[in-house]
Amino acid sequence: MAPQTSLINRLARRIEVKRDTDTDVDIYVNKDTRPLPPSRRPYGPWHFVGLWMVTGSFNVGGWTTGSSLISLGLNVWQSMLAIIIANVFIGFVCIAGGHPGAKWHIGFPIWMKQNWGIWGYLFPMTIRVFLSFVWTATNTWYGSQCLKLLLACIWPSFLNLNTKLASGAMEVSDFVAFILYVLMCLPLMWFKPESYKRPFLIASTTVATTVFVLLIWSTKRAGGGGALLADVSGVSGVAPVTGGALGWAFVAAVTANIGGLTTHMWSQSDYTRYARKPGDQVLAQLIMVPLGTIIVACIGLVCTSCAATLYPEESKLLWQPYAFLNAVRKYEDNRGARAGVAFASIAFMLSQFGMVVASNSVVAGIDLAALLPRWFTVRRGGYVTVASVFVMQPWSLLNTATNFLTVVGSFNVFLGPLMGIMFADYFLLRKTTVKLTDLYGAGPQSIYWYARGWNWRAAIAWVSGVWFLLPGLAQRAVAPKEIWAGWTRLYQLSWFLGCLASGLTYLALDYFWPVPEKLAVDDMDYFGTFGEAPVLDGVGSPEEGSVLAVDEKVRVGERVHDVV
Repeated sequence: MAPQTSLINRLARRIEVKRDTDTDVDIYVNKDTRPLPPSRRPYGPWHFVGLWMVTGSFNVGGWTTGSSLISLGLNVWQSMLAIIIANVFIGFVCIAGGHPGAKWHIGFPIWMKQNWGIWGYLFPMTIRVFLSFVWTATNTWYGSQCLKLLLACIWPSFLNLNTKLASGAMEVSDFVAFILYVLMCLPLMWFKPESYKRPFLIASTTVATTVFVLLIWSTKRAGGGGALLADVSGVSGVAPVTGGALGWAFVAAVTANIGGLTTHMWSQSDYTRYARKPGDQVLAQLIMVPLGTIIVACIGLVCTSCAATLYPEESKLLWQPYAFLNAVRKYEDNRGARAGVAFASIAFMLSQFGMVVASNSVVAGIDLAALLPRWFTVRRGGYVTVASVFVMQPWSLLNTATNFLTVVGSFNVFLGPLMGIMFADYFLLRKTTVKLTDLYGAGPQSIYWYARGWNWRAAIAWVSGVWFLLPGLAQRAVAPKEIWAGWTRLYQLSWFLGCLASGLTYLALDYFWPVPEKLAVDDMDYFGTFGEAPVLDGVGSPEEGSVLAVDEKVRVGERVHDVV
């Protein structure tokens, strides 16, 4: 028994992540979970533009956003207006969600300890990791469909692998492409997030060019904007809504758009922590996140409309770009069309690499590294997330636009209240202050310990913002065509109502039972976050042989207060 135990211990030590020893904190800290030093913060304003062009808009999900709203009974112009309103709002929320990362250079999981507690943060992080698994699976499926299209252009016989699998949800060719795409993602997970600047620039430029070329080709080939713009109900088969039903459908469209990017808004700090300085991320968040999504979604609508005119043989609207491109390949049926479709599919594959690897797997890796820093780095967590796609079965999740809206709409019910709590705590109560060392505490000495490691105020506030939205969520899942008096309307406003209710409840609870030491900050830069040199326990700077003097430590501490 002893030799077996010894073997297990040796294996455990071998896979254990090296602990950072220049920080005198209670919990296990590795290079991916500590506040980032300047040397690991290479992202300037234009790097964030490339990042959020790919992860926020110029991708398969961004293309399908507008077209899927037609299933609610809106026409094209109403859908476009809903997209514009929702994404302008999203831009401002992204700025708020990314503020702690840009200012304090901590990831989203560590920030959650401030408003949920040293142990309480496990609750929002469980939700966050699960959503990362969902979105990784979803975007991997999108990317694999683009790869399937590319293979069909090169080898048309690839589509002969058409045996049905998963109760008809996919074919053998789909599954083969899915496996191949997962394997293609794995090497990309090896690189650190700070190394993605140039790949993002290449991917964003390539896919943006492709999107505009497809718009020009489609409108010219169809002789205008297509049938969907002229007669949405006749082409889509969805009866147009009017009167009060139109107003509520429009509200639902705005909320669904927000739901599609709620996870993105919620965890902005996971990437804004790589900003060279606070404010470098604002250009991309305020302009590129909303503008890019508006442009891509509207182009997706127009191209879907043109496809309805060009290919009336298709039994349903081609609202995914790979479905649209496959129709071009099938009906145009010439060498030039196949080459064009092949290049377009490559462009969308590149954008989906950004979604799968950077926007989802890396973020999940950051989360897992924060939850289990002894065993996970960002890289290891990313590999686990990519492996989870087979468990999530995205081929069953994404059968119809209505199903997709149900899934993303449900995110609003749970994440809106969480965002209300974190904004109320960080901006209104703490005035954007953080005591970094106490985020890495593990006992009552931390001001974020609250009650046995849990901030009960956050738990009560979250429940108060969720419970009245659950009946509407149930209605959407089991009887989507029905209207349940009151509950359906509450659900259609889920993000706004949940965020407001939880935020106000949190503030009320703090009024009667105040959070301790709201404005506390460290007296020195203990992590070398605002200067390269570590300052704890007489540890020298990274340069061999140099040791900080006492007055230098004080000046580092002053820099903490300069950014408050």
